[in-house]
Amino acid sequence: MRDFALAFVWCAAALPACTDETSFTAEEREVLDTFKLDVRPPPDPSNRVADKREAAVLGKKFYFDTRFSGTLGPANDGVTNGSLGPSGSAGRVACYSCHQIDKGGADYRSRPSATSLGAGYTGRNAPTVINAAYSDVSKGGWQFWDGRKDSLWSHALGPPESGAEHNGTRLQYAHVIYDHYRADYEVVFGALPDLSDTVRFPSEGKPGDPAFDAMSDADKQEINRVYSNFGKAIAAYERRIISPAFQPSAFDRVLAGDDSAMSPSAIRGAKLFIGKAACNECHRGPTFTDFKFHNIGCPQQGVNALSVDVGRFSGITNVKGDVFNRAGAFSDAVDNSHLMGLAPLEHDVGAFKTPTLRNVRVTGPYMHDGVYETLWDVVNHYNFGGATGAYSGEKEITITPLLLDDREMGDIVEFLESLVDGDPLPDSDFPEGLLVAPALPN
Repeated sequence: MRDFALAFVWCAAALPACTDETSFTAEEREVLDTFKLDVRPPPDPSNRVADKREAAVLGKKFYFDTRFSGTLGPANDGVTNGSLGPSGSAGRVACYSCHQIDKGGADYRSRPSATSLGAGYTGRNAPTVINAAYSDVSKGGWQFWDGRKDSLWSHALGPPESGAEHNGTRLQYAHVIYDHYRADYEVVFGALPDLSDTVRFPSEGKPGDPAFDAMSDADKQEINRVYSNFGKAIAAYERRIISPAFQPSAFDRVLAGDDSAMSPSAIRGAKLFIGKAACNECHRGPTFTDFKFHNIGCPQQGVNALSVDVGRFSGITNVKGDVFNRAGAFSDAVDNSHLMGLAPLEHDVGAFKTPTLRNVRVTGPYMHDGVYETLWDVVNHYNFGGATGAYSGEKEITITPLLLDDREMGDIVEFLESLVDGDPLPDSDFPEGLLVAPALPN
């Protein structure tokens, strides 16, 4: 009897080590190691200047320059809703306006905060651009919530001509480059055409505008080349805005061996993330995304959200028809393999790209339409198995209730909050600071 009692005491003493909620098993560490991020993003052969210093320095200037925009629409009054200026004013929108890289790379300005406000209200929330360069071209390289672009550089060409975003034109931007950036541009890309001839090259216009459509095919090609290079320079800068350019997050410190970097609650949350909650079925890999598109039953709600948003269904058509895709003439390594056999199907309706979770604490509001304000709301969405209606298409059968209690939900939120990068590291290529607006030419 005494031997049994001693054995019971020994087992009881050993039990916490076996069931400790604040440390990881060998199996869990093996899974967590798959989240380690490479120091550099994967190459993009379609952009020959993707990793050139001069291109990144030029692209940073483009990123912050509001001259790459047209006039603001009536949604702007210069006072409320995070407006960039009064309606009718020009030159107020930059990439930074909706992708504030010193605040997580997302939109902290627009109000109401669900969808982003540029020249007008868009129908979606601006996702972070931090780590966007890790969207691997071998996996499609899809950009935007619906994947309507297939490279980081072509992604940069969408908003500048969108009426709800920058509301400008490629001819206008070519002239801005010619007038203010000519020397820097030519160092990176070679000679510009003679844009001083405004008969050949009108001051404004894009496909569908009479001024652009009346140009010769050769001159249209010249402008399209300048415009694609504009995107390639911005992409070169965005390839530098990645987590390895910052002090490591608490989670990355744990991956590097510092188990004290995360709180006990965050550790429990990580165990749930890869265990009971199975969040890593879609949010997996170094950037916490499978780069795929899913219908998670996210409700189309909010003042400016679209009542119907078909998501990937339209994104497939748009990327295949994009003159600036990686299969087109402006790609530096023409490749159509990712587009072969790609066609919109019924399950693509209402499907959206799995977003990265790195820096997620500071990139709210959440989901493609910004319907949720807090991470608790997001976890609660999944805990209930998605919304009960008001979403486009059919929810995936994998979206089922998680049966988490409040403590477990709180632990997952705590883990997600541990994914925020620290301060930016010094970068000799950007002496003013990686995220600080550079001096722009007059």
